[in-house]
Amino acid sequence: MIQKSLPDERVNPGELHINLMKLPWSDVFTTNYDTLLERASIEANRYYHKVTNKETLLYTPRPRLIKLHGSFPDIRPFIITEEDYRTYPNLFPEFVNTVRQSLIENCLCLIGFSGDDPNFLSWIGWLRDVMGKQAAPVYQITYNLQMHDSNVHLCRALGIDVINLADIKGVRGFAEALDFFLFYIEKNFETSWYGRIKTLDREKGEIDVFIEEMRQVRESYPGWIILPASYMKYFSDAKEEIPFWDSLYKQCANVVVKQIAFLYEVNWRIETALGASDIEWYIEAIKELPFDPIEGMDSVTYEKLFVLKLSLLNVYRLKGANEEYKALLNSIKDRSVQLGLELEGRLTYIECLSAISVLDYERVQQLVARWTPRSSDYQGNLWKAGLLMEVGQLREAELLLQNILKLVKRNILTSEFSELLFSARSAIELFLWKMDLTHSVDIKNLESIIRDCRDMIVKAESCPPLLETTHGFNLLSIGQSLHFVGGGFDGHFYGAIRFFRLYEKLGLPFGVPTVFLIEFETKPFMIEHLLRYYPSYALQWIVKCSDAQAIETLNRGNLLYISREEACDFFDQLIGACEAGLKSEAGHFLQERVLTGLLPVLVRLSVLLTQDRMERLFDALCVVYRQYPRSYDEKQVTTLFDNLSGESLRRCQQKALVQPLFRVHHLEQDFRMPSLWQDEIEYIEEAGKIAVEGLSSENSAEQQVAYNRIKVLTHTKRTFADNAYLGEEVKKWRAIPPLSDEKLPSFFTFPGEESEMLSIAISELNSFLSTEFINNHSSNFISAIRDRLFRLQIGYSRFTEEQHVAFLTKIINILEENVDTFIKGELDHFLGFRKHVEELFSYLNCYSLVDGLPSKDNEIWKSFKEVIELYLKHDFPVLTLMMHLSYRGIWDQAVVEDSITEKLFSTSNTLLEDAGEALVFLAKKEGTKVNQNLVQEIIEKISYVFDERTYEYLYIIRELLLNDGLIEETRTMLEEWLSKLPNRIEGSSIAEEIKDDIRYYANQIAGILSQGWPDSTALCGWQEYMKGEKIKNDVRNGFNFGVGLAERRLNRSSHTD
Repeated sequence: MIQKSLPDERVNPGELHINLMKLPWSDVFTTNYDTLLERASIEANRYYHKVTNKETLLYTPRPRLIKLHGSFPDIRPFIITEEDYRTYPNLFPEFVNTVRQSLIENCLCLIGFSGDDPNFLSWIGWLRDVMGKQAAPVYQITYNLQMHDSNVHLCRALGIDVINLADIKGVRGFAEALDFFLFYIEKNFETSWYGRIKTLDREKGEIDVFIEEMRQVRESYPGWIILPASYMKYFSDAKEEIPFWDSLYKQCANVVVKQIAFLYEVNWRIETALGASDIEWYIEAIKELPFDPIEGMDSVTYEKLFVLKLSLLNVYRLKGANEEYKALLNSIKDRSVQLGLELEGRLTYIECLSAISVLDYERVQQLVARWTPRSSDYQGNLWKAGLLMEVGQLREAELLLQNILKLVKRNILTSEFSELLFSARSAIELFLWKMDLTHSVDIKNLESIIRDCRDMIVKAESCPPLLETTHGFNLLSIGQSLHFVGGGFDGHFYGAIRFFRLYEKLGLPFGVPTVFLIEFETKPFMIEHLLRYYPSYALQWIVKCSDAQAIETLNRGNLLYISREEACDFFDQLIGACEAGLKSEAGHFLQERVLTGLLPVLVRLSVLLTQDRMERLFDALCVVYRQYPRSYDEKQVTTLFDNLSGESLRRCQQKALVQPLFRVHHLEQDFRMPSLWQDEIEYIEEAGKIAVEGLSSENSAEQQVAYNRIKVLTHTKRTFADNAYLGEEVKKWRAIPPLSDEKLPSFFTFPGEESEMLSIAISELNSFLSTEFINNHSSNFISAIRDRLFRLQIGYSRFTEEQHVAFLTKIINILEENVDTFIKGELDHFLGFRKHVEELFSYLNCYSLVDGLPSKDNEIWKSFKEVIELYLKHDFPVLTLMMHLSYRGIWDQAVVEDSITEKLFSTSNTLLEDAGEALVFLAKKEGTKVNQNLVQEIIEKISYVFDERTYEYLYIIRELLLNDGLIEETRTMLEEWLSKLPNRIEGSSIAEEIKDDIRYYANQIAGILSQGWPDSTALCGWQEYMKGEKIKNDVRNGFNFGVGLAERRLNRSSHTD
């Protein structure tokens, strides 16, 4: 009946049960029948021997969980009735004596126990009788808002001190109060193990004494798989001192056995601290050790030698020293028969990590299949499970973990307390939790270590420079301050390497989805810092992680830490795996890793790769487009087009043109078409057929894609027959009603009969004039106007003067009637309302260039000027429109130029672009008559200010240079700017992305100068700068782009002449 009333098996221990059992009680007594405390002790990582009868009581060591009144499911009798309590001392004298003995030897703490149990009152009375005032205190922990002083005094008379947690301010309820109490007790408890080396003067001390002390620390290690964060402080020597222990090592006096003993202990401290082994003296020392046993070397020492060689092998792996890694691996394998099972497992793990770094999952599976760690080798089993998870064998990993977890739990219940067992259980449950989130797990230690790694880096970043210029309170009191920092590894490096060593030591897969916040926030941060020291190793982690945040760490700034040689080496190691992963027979896990991790990384590295490597990568993206369309990203193709050049670029452009056409429901987007110079590549007949076939599709989106391809083909070297074929097919497609927005622009590339085009122009104009655009105060209203203006473009040049006036009248009415809405929209940047209004003026810019506009004397211009100047006052981009019409006599050109001078240095990018466009138009018309003072002012500005707007000014300068808008004095000033730019930009603190924008446009300008002024003194130094190791491919390509612009400008000029 009792068991049915108390469903023990359906109730799990709460957090308070677990926290209670975490504390180092010498014994725990309970009168409860349920098993919550024993199950809580398992969760608490602290083992208590369960005592339920006198037989187990006699020989069970502490700490014990003693069940005084019976226990579920079958330890009887249960002490329930008054008679049970009366006869208890006679029936269970062993338990009575045990309690009495405990009362004599220890303080008793009553938690969740009222203290009115008859037997307990008897024991307390006995204690007072025997010990008197010498009795150890008994504390009753309670929470009672109504406790009276009389209750306290009564308990005190019985020898019980009451601690009423209700007296603590800010604590509400018994649960919160008890949690506070347990935490307070716990934080004052530490295990007796001490990991710090105590020998102070090591330089003068006996090396044998020092080795012995390190050995004792190692052998007394409690067995944690991962050293708790609270003990990391005892291993600070791994960061601050070991890098300088070369002098200690020399005390080994070339005695090989002693050298091995010393290095082995050093290695253990580094490994335990999750530290860095990349220490010059340490690596050299291990390299110099013999590989074969020598006289006087016992088997234990020889095993230590192998541990050191494996440590060196791992260093080579981390550093990306591939040749050294292969040579040492072969040497170790030649002697592998001498390795024990655990060392074989460690070697297998290192090999697997190396194979994973190049996505050789088949090799990993082969190695893992041959590896069977002992059931007691918890570290080895964790490593194996992690490897299985890395290659997608999740079911196998889960089965392995579940089996080991059962064994660990059984050992916990039947063995002495062991930190190793509890540490193993926590690690296994962490793995299982990462897989399905159904396991209860304590991640506090993991989070603490991760947080400490991050704090170490942040602290290093906030440190002042070694030598800092200071200024006191008084005038001219300038001085220098020297800041001393701790020795050893830099915090940036050590914090990052410890983070990744944590994952590898634990075996925890990095690519498994992140499920706790600090890990999610820290992964990209750590990868970013690792890139500075171990680029290849960091790239491997990015591929493993395979998420957008990790890939974004590979920005232009961080690419500076990767040399061209390192980028090419990484590409060569991984491109085979990339191509294999894109094959249809490849496993899903490998395909996903390639598509979401490896390919994005290789594409970003293209700024450093050679042309032949980029071509191979381009082929891989073509495969993705054809076979894995949902994973295709046209931005990746754009990146390659930006970085390719010469014949490699032309070949890839031709490949792009013959890719299958976008199909709705199969592809998200069409393959990215190249931007071609006119007649740059040969026309490809197959590409024409693919595009023409798409015009006949029933889907309008597919038709639009097909026409876009045909537009690209018009820039190839076509025969008259090719051109006629494309034109006829476009006209057939266009003739099928309706004349959609997608079809209308085709008239500009493939004009129709004039009568047809005139008819369309009139129809569109009448539709525009008759449409009542209803202002619903949303961007949809403006979009409707914009769409009409888009369709009207075909008719602008065909309007009669009367039609022009009607059109302008409609425009004036729209702008006047909605002026309040449009101007108020300037505050609505978030919704992009103003941007829509600005688009209307871009269409009017096109309109203002057509022939046949009404004469300047037409009354319509007066109203038009008034409304445009109203919008000018409210900083709308109308200067280009005004400059165009100034050549029709509508505006005074001098007035427009004054406005350009004002807006050119506005904080608004839109106004800057508009003023720049107006200035360039003026240069096209007037050449060097452009206000040179204004141009020189631009050059002066970009000489001293580098920001995200600098490239906008460089674009203006480029266009002015192309249109002969610079006199010799101004051009000389520009050349001087170009010659000084390398030093200025390298010393600037702006983001590398902005620097590259500036370099790119500056390189275009250099390319233009090379064609018009090849003797320019600035070119030699600039071109040498562009050959630098860190200058990226797309930036270098700016020069040829500038050359192309100049050549085409000259060709247009010659045709005009």
